[in-house]
Amino acid sequence: MRTLNSDSTQLNDSHKTYIWWKFLCVMAIINMTAWVYVFINYEAQSTAFYIQATLSGIYVLVCAFRSLYPRIDLERYCLHDSPLSSVALGRTCATIAEICFSAQLAIIVYGLSEALNSTLILYISYSIVPIIVIAQLFCWHATLTLNHFWHSMEELAWVIMLALIAGCFIAGYFLLPTGYQVLMSIGFICCVLSMWLMLFVDIPMYLSRTHERKEKGHNLLNIKEGMQDAVVRRVHTNAWSIWKKEVLWITSYFTVGVWLSIAMIVIRFHS
Repeated sequence: MRTLNSDSTQLNDSHKTYIWWKFLCVMAIINMTAWVYVFINYEAQSTAFYIQATLSGIYVLVCAFRSLYPRIDLERYCLHDSPLSSVALGRTCATIAEICFSAQLAIIVYGLSEALNSTLILYISYSIVPIIVIAQLFCWHATLTLNHFWHSMEELAWVIMLALIAGCFIAGYFLLPTGYQVLMSIGFICCVLSMWLMLFVDIPMYLSRTHERKEKGHNLLNIKEGMQDAVVRRVHTNAWSIWKKEVLWITSYFTVGVWLSIAMIVIRFHS
């Protein structure tokens, strides 16, 4: 039998979750508005501009969708019990968006390689999208088999990609004209902070969850079972105790990540 205190605690618990969700929704609206503003008002609308704007637009829209219908893929948790909260649907959208984001980064690094006339940085620009495609395969394997270990491998792939880009920004800081130093510094700091989050928060969390599932004897799924499970199974929860573990990466992903995507629309390099 539930007590009044337990009911009150549960209500307060869900209240925190919905405050956080409303913040994500407000940010989604702001971010979409910011994308429209940049698209309409930026004057030098070259082919590169339209490519970056398209890639960014996909990323911004998917992040807005995922803000409205947040999920935790492997556990099948969702905030809203709706077909739009399907893990298979959400993961598919996220895969497309993250490849678009990596393509944006590749274009930026490619432009940097031209400005610096660097063959090494050119090769790095070619490697960015393939690395993230591999990361997506790791992520899908984790989602379908319910094995958190592959989420840690996904994060490691992102770390490798970010480390390569950070090195490019260091080169740009010293070799580009003075006006680019602030831009290179911001890019480098974003890479380092993202790597720190993945190495010291996300990867340890996923490895810990892998260990916990092994201790509890939870069975893994094969790919076919996992696909069926990802399509139909949803575990609706508004418990803050569940969502608070995901707040840091989800919030930063759907805010700072989107801002970087929009900023990349207008970044150009000149030797």
